[in-house]
Amino acid sequence: MLKTELFVARRFLFSGHKRFVSLLSLFSILGILLSVATFIVVMGVMSGAQHELKRRILGITPHVIVSRFFDEPVEGYEDLTEFLRQQPEVAAAAPFVYTKVMVSREYLTDGAVLKGVPADGGVKGPELRNLVAMGTFDLSPGHVLVGSVLASRLRVMPGDTLQILSPLATEPTPLGTVVRTRNFVVAGVFDAGMYDYNATLIFANLQDVAGLLGWNHKASGIEVDLRDPYRARKVARRLENALGYPFRAVSWMDLNKSLFAALALEKLAMFVILALMVLVASFSIVATLTIMVSQKTREIGILRSLGMSEHNILRVFLYTGLLIGVTGTLLGLALGMGIAFFVEHSPWFRLPPDVYFVDHLPVMLKARDVVLVTVVAWLTVLLTSLFPARRASRLDPVEAIRYE
Repeated sequence: MLKTELFVARRFLFSGHKRFVSLLSLFSILGILLSVATFIVVMGVMSGAQHELKRRILGITPHVIVSRFFDEPVEGYEDLTEFLRQQPEVAAAAPFVYTKVMVSREYLTDGAVLKGVPADGGVKGPELRNLVAMGTFDLSPGHVLVGSVLASRLRVMPGDTLQILSPLATEPTPLGTVVRTRNFVVAGVFDAGMYDYNATLIFANLQDVAGLLGWNHKASGIEVDLRDPYRARKVARRLENALGYPFRAVSWMDLNKSLFAALALEKLAMFVILALMVLVASFSIVATLTIMVSQKTREIGILRSLGMSEHNILRVFLYTGLLIGVTGTLLGLALGMGIAFFVEHSPWFRLPPDVYFVDHLPVMLKARDVVLVTVVAWLTVLLTSLFPARRASRLDPVEAIRYE
C-alpha cells in the first residue's frame, strides 16, 4: 500500500490537466529551496566566525591560568610549574608576570599591559613567533615585542627604544621616591589578529618585568596549555581542587565568557529567524495542498470507492507535502553549500582587515547544523501538511463523486 500511496502522491503533484496546481508545487519547492539555502549559508558564516574567533584567541591566550586570589604574586613558582607539567592532560606550563604600565617614546605616551614570559615565549612561544609581522622574535633581556596598533600609536619600529614606567612600583632616590622606569629595545611588532591585543599588549622577558616590579622569584601565575583546549573548564576545576586555597584556575572559556555568550545568543536569534522563514515558506504548501484537495475531489472519491481508507488518503497528501519539502530541502542544501563554498573562496567577499579581525567571510559548515536544518525543514513541512491532508481524508466518497 505504501508504494500505491507514493505513486498517487507523485501523480497528484506533478501530472494531470490541472497545470495550475503543478505551478504552485514548483513555487512551493522554490520557497523551501531558498529558505533552506539561506539557512545553510547564514549558519555556516556564524559558525565560521565563531571558529575563527576561537582560533585567534587560542593563538595567544593560554588554555588555563593558575594564579592566587586577589592577584597576589606566586612565590616559589618553579615547584608549582613542575607540578602542573606532570599532569596527564597538560602539554606545557610556564610562569608569567602581568602588569599595567605607561609606555613612552619621545613626546608620545600611551597605556599598555606588559606581559613577562620566558625567553622562548612560554606556552605560546611557537604561536607568538608566527605572529611577528615586523622585526624578529627576540625576548632576551632588554627586548620587547609590541602590538601593531600600539606600535603605530607610538610610531616605533624594530630597533627603536621604549621607556616603560610602572606606576605600581617605586624606588628611592636622593631626590625622593620615584616611579621605577626601564628602557627596552623593540625587537619586533606582532599582529595577533585581535584589536585589543594589538592595541594594548607588550611582551617582554620574564626577569625584566619581575625586576621592574621589584619581585624576586615571584610571578603573577602559571600559564597552562592542554592537549585538548576544549576540556579546559574540567581541567581547571580539577587543578583548582588539587591545589586548594589560595590558588585558583581559570579557563580560556571563562576568561572570554561574555564574548562567547553574546555570539551564542546571536546564533540562536538567527536560527529562530531563519526557522520562521522556513515556516513562512511552508505555508505555500498548505495553499498548494488545499487547492489540490478541492481540484482532486473526484479522484479522492474514486480512490475511496476503490477501497482506500481515510488513513490511506491522509498519507497520500502527507506524502505529497513531504515530496515538496524533501525536494526543496535537498536542492536548498546543495545550493546553500555551493554558495557557502563560493563565499569562502571567492575574492569578491573580502573584508577590510583594519576593520574586522578577518580579511574574508569565514564559512564553516558543521554536520550538526546541516542535520538540524534538514530536520527543522522536514518537521515544519510535515506539520503544515497535516491540515489539508486531514481535510482530504474526511471527504465523503459519495458526495465527492455525486455530480461526476
